Amino acid sequence: MARDFYEFGPFRLDPAGRRLLRDGAPVILTPKVFDTLLVLVEHHGQSLSRSELVARIWPETSVGEHNLNQSIAVLRKVLEDNPRQPDYIATLPGRGYSFIAEVRRAEVQQASNGSQPVQVPANGNAIPGRWRYAAAGLTAVAMVAALTLVSPLGSRVRSNTRSMIEAMRPALYAAPPPSVSVLPFEDLGISSAQPEKQYIASGLTQELTAELARLRGLKVIVGRLISQPPPGLTSTPAVPDSESVGRSLNVESLLRGSVRRSGEQYRIAVQLIRCRDGRELWSGVYTADVSDIPSVEEQIVRHTADALRVPWSASIDEQWARRHVENPEAHDLYLQARYLWSTRNRDAVERSVVLLRQAIALDPSYARAYAGLADSYIVMATNSQQISVATAVPLVRDAAVKALQLDPTLAEPHATLGLLKSKFEWDFEGAQEEFQRSFALNPGYATAHHWAGQNLTAMGQFEAANAELRKAQELDPLSPMIFEGLFENYYYWHRFDDAIQTMRALRDRDPIEFEYALFSWAFGNAYLAKGMYPEAEAIYRQLADRYPMDLLFLRLAQALALEGHRTEARALLERVERKPDSSADPVSLARVHVALGETDAAMAWLQRAYQERDPDVSIMRYDPDLAALAADPRFQELVKSVSSGTERADAARR
Repeated sequence: MARDFYEFGPFRLDPAGRRLLRDGAPVILTPKVFDTLLVLVEHHGQSLSRSELVARIWPETSVGEHNLNQSIAVLRKVLEDNPRQPDYIATLPGRGYSFIAEVRRAEVQQASNGSQPVQVPANGNAIPGRWRYAAAGLTAVAMVAALTLVSPLGSRVRSNTRSMIEAMRPALYAAPPPSVSVLPFEDLGISSAQPEKQYIASGLTQELTAELARLRGLKVIVGRLISQPPPGLTSTPAVPDSESVGRSLNVESLLRGSVRRSGEQYRIAVQLIRCRDGRELWSGVYTADVSDIPSVEEQIVRHTADALRVPWSASIDEQWARRHVENPEAHDLYLQARYLWSTRNRDAVERSVVLLRQAIALDPSYARAYAGLADSYIVMATNSQQISVATAVPLVRDAAVKALQLDPTLAEPHATLGLLKSKFEWDFEGAQEEFQRSFALNPGYATAHHWAGQNLTAMGQFEAANAELRKAQELDPLSPMIFEGLFENYYYWHRFDDAIQTMRALRDRDPIEFEYALFSWAFGNAYLAKGMYPEAEAIYRQLADRYPMDLLFLRLAQALALEGHRTEARALLERVERKPDSSADPVSLARVHVALGETDAAMAWLQRAYQERDPDVSIMRYDPDLAALAADPRFQELVKSVSSGTERADAARR
């Protein structure tokens, strides 16, 4: 039986199958965009008014001409048609549109069973375009075909073969999802003119990345730049060309923009670029005050989704409605707080809590403010020990739960609850369940994969942890914290050479961040575990001279003790232990006593760490620095308590 197609340029339009092919490769179109193209092609060479097009495309729906404009804009992107010098769709000023390309009718014979015709490259070898992604599937089909030819079962096997091919058809036409990275928005003079507004550009970058990552069918990569200066440093590196950035981040397109102050408003310019050739796919300029920024963000996300042909569902509209901010000042405070939180500076994180509380006071229904508050509290408890675990745990839990009550579609609070259960309640299975909930809501949230990997490390599932951390790194390839997570997994896995190689990769890729964040400390830890004590001592001594921190003095003491320099090691240890305002954690103190061979003192500090719910207790069973305690019954009992259900229940009550 025959089937009709329309052909124009390199395209073939299949009305019955509702497909558009370009050089034999499927092109993804939303239903209404496909309908728009079909109406234009069926009436090629004719003038169609806007009202006539709207009536044909939306026959039983009342919509404005804006919907038609959006569909035409998407089609022009798909067809790569210049509206000023069109090859396909011409605008008729004051009237409507006309499809001006030559259209050919084609008739293709179809198999009697109704299956789609399978197109084979003319040379019999090359697999053009997106067919390359189906190579494995084609091999399977070839095997099935061979079975059909040699089988003595005849028609029954052929019937089964057809069923198998039909079942594999979606895989044959599958293409990788479109991918985009939001590069850090440029701050065009705002920070120098209004230092208090430096969060605007950073906030836009973070918000757009998070909202785009929620779109199903779009792969979003965090767009840090190589050698991007850490917060507080003013030097700005040269931005590589789009092709280099795309290759580095493994994405097809880049969303980049800038923010400039104009009177009392901000001028936000945005551009979506295709990496392979630097071609502009979409651009826009918005003038807004702070209260209009949420609306601008939504428009940018919508236009980006349209340009990349990512479907926009009713559920996404519902999510945007949930994220509506009643009080614009609350959103402004939220952006400030998130910017401060991202610096991980002690004072900045503390200030973020104040701002988020103010935002919640202004808008008690603001779910993301509660989610941000939970994140600020957990960072204060884990990274800098600014608040005790006993104080932090209920604050984190209450804020995260409240965020989910207000907006169950948020992925971030589930990830935060997962980290809480892993680090402080030592409920590793429960933590993994929370991470899975976060993945279900937003599979592109790199932080959730990062924290889930750390939880798997604490469970001793090092292979699974490595896979999860690699997933996080795929989504955020330049995150130094994810590099550190990979290092720690190898370290506790006792694969020290791999751990060292991981940190070398970070140093080679981003030397500025490496030095700024003291990541060279990791080399010392790995050298210590390998028995390379002089090398470890040299690193710790150099760092302690530059940054007189208690933790660095304790690591230096540990190296000295293992080298046999007990007097100097003890002097450093006692200086830290006697300080009334020491920032040293109990596990770090225990490590030095282990190096000195003082088991009782080491166990006393570990018991204290357990009582204070020090996060390092969750991983102590795999800590190479504590390996000498493995046979001690007290240590074994402590390890057992960490993973016991009774302890988790007690922790939840506390």
